[in-house]
This record gives sequence, C-alpha cells and structure tokens, in this order.
Amino acid sequence: MANCNHLFNDFNDRVRLTDPKRKTLANTREILREKISGYFRENSSLNIPRFQSQGSFVMDTIINPIEGDYDLDDGVYFVGNLSKEQRPSTQTVHKSVMDAIGSHTDNVVDKNTCIRVIYSEGYHIDLPMYYAQYISSPDLAHKKDGWILSNPIEFVAWFEAKANSGFQKAFLYEERMLDRYRGWLDEIRKNDVQLRRIIRYLKAWGDYKKGEMPPGIIMTILGTENYEENIRDDKAFLGTLKQIKNSLDREFVCRRPTTPEGEDLFKDYSQTRKDYFMNALSSFIKSGEEAVENPNQKEACYKWQKHFGSRFSCAYAKDEIENATAFAAPSVIRGNAKSA
Repeated sequence: MANCNHLFNDFNDRVRLTDPKRKTLANTREILREKISGYFRENSSLNIPRFQSQGSFVMDTIINPIEGDYDLDDGVYFVGNLSKEQRPSTQTVHKSVMDAIGSHTDNVVDKNTCIRVIYSEGYHIDLPMYYAQYISSPDLAHKKDGWILSNPIEFVAWFEAKANSGFQKAFLYEERMLDRYRGWLDEIRKNDVQLRRIIRYLKAWGDYKKGEMPPGIIMTILGTENYEENIRDDKAFLGTLKQIKNSLDREFVCRRPTTPEGEDLFKDYSQTRKDYFMNALSSFIKSGEEAVENPNQKEACYKWQKHFGSRFSCAYAKDEIENATAFAAPSVIRGNAKSA
C-alpha cells in the first residue's frame, strides 16, 4: 500500500506560514503596540495597555492562504479596577484605539469585536480590546454587546494541553515568564508535532475548497477533539477525518471548549451549509481510503491532491508499485503529539 507520509511532510512545508511572513507580522505588531502605548500614555485616563498575541499565530497552526490575507490577532488589554458601569463604553474604547492608530495605514476597519489594520502587502493585524480587573478573566470590548467575558489565552492553553507541549498560562499572564515563553515558542517550532500538522492540513483543505467550509477555529476544535495519532501523517489525517465524521453523524455540533464554554459554533449554520461540509467530508474520506489502499504512490497522491489542490505536489511520488514501508524511514517521519 502506498505510503504518502513524505508527501504530506512536503505539503506541510508549503502551507505552514513562512518565517519571513511571521517576521513581517511580528515587526508590524511591534510598531502598532508602540503607537497605541504612546497615545494612551499622553491622551487617556485609561492605563497604558498590555498586549498579548493570540490564536493560530501563537499555536503555530497558521497557514499561508492561497488567496487573501494572512493575519495576526494581538489583544490590547487595559488592566484596572473599574467595574463595567465605571468603565468607558466599548464604543469609546474602540474610538480611542482608532485614534491611536491614526494615519499608520489608510485601511482600518472598526469591527464589533476588534479593529482590523489592513496592509497592501497582503496581511492584516486584528486588535481585540479587553478590560481586566484580573488578567485571567478579561472582558472583550464588543461594540454592539458591550463588555463580555472572553479569554482567548484559555483556548491556547486548551490546545497546547492536547499537544502536550509544556505550555503554561503563566507564560502569557506574568511578565517575569517572558524569557521562558520565548524559549517555548522556539521549541514548538523546532518540534513540529503531528497535531499541529493535522490542524494545518484541515485548514489548508478548507482554504482550497473555499465555499461554505468552516473557519479555522472550528477546524481546530474538530481536529483536536478527534485527532487520531499514527506514525504516518496520511493515516493520521484520514483517521482524524473519520473520527470527525463519526462525531458529527452523532450530533452536528462544535462546542467551544473555553469561554463562552459550550457555545455551539455550528448553531447558525443552515442545513444547506451543514450538508455541504458533510458531503465534502465524506468525499475526502472516500478518496483518502482509496489513497491508503492504492499500491501505486503516484495514483494515491492524486487522490489526496483532488482535495488539497496543486500545493499538494505529486512531483516526487513514484509511478510504480511500492513497498509501503519504503517511505517510512525515520528521516521523513516527524514527531507526534505524545513526543512533544
């Protein structure tokens, strides 16, 4: 049976956000932080904010999109003792951060949940704003709904616990842990565990299919909750797809594991959109099963490529009957979640 593990590893290298793009996001983030801090130092009764990047950038599940922007979420945290009634309105906080950004860029969008700063080079920075009496339980400044409890750091902690990465929430809550946090970031990028790769594959599938596919947060939750480990990425990915389908066949829900805990992220999906995703999932599983069973690696590769697109390259797949173990050499098999 054809072993496409090394083709998945190559695909991972193609879809994983490149180091130059990560550096661009990090450098732009620092420029925005300096502008916002300087503004609040001079022009506001609110404390100078703290900042904390969130989501897929921190978890290293961020991917290179085929089209559109790549992005980074950078939380703006105001820490103090004001009750919800004593604080400025969420609209006022949004306006203040908008004023702080000023003429940094010509394209700034004030959304309900964040301010989006868009750059012509093909990326954007999202700035959700929070007020926290305790940094572990911040309230998001939602323009429409007011101050609502939301803690994205808990989502990072949930995922990293599943990846067994050694993450500690104190890395993000305590400034004294900054050096250890940077060391942890370096290690997770060197030791690219299988669970992170599986999430990237799911996101890359959604990126290629477009249409009514679920967003990254749903792919992350479904993939993490249904992850099936295997020494080979092709088998691990197929097993995870099957587990996702089994779960959704039982109940079509995707419950948020952190605040607001239990929220069903599928709750607003129409039946048409649900059917689209389930049909795409069934089709991918069928192709994956055919790929794993096919003794010709080139033919197997095309089965995967049908759902991933041309970024899943078949250039190095052998067009001959192969011994499946021939490609399972240690040099191409990378770590899994339990070895993090």
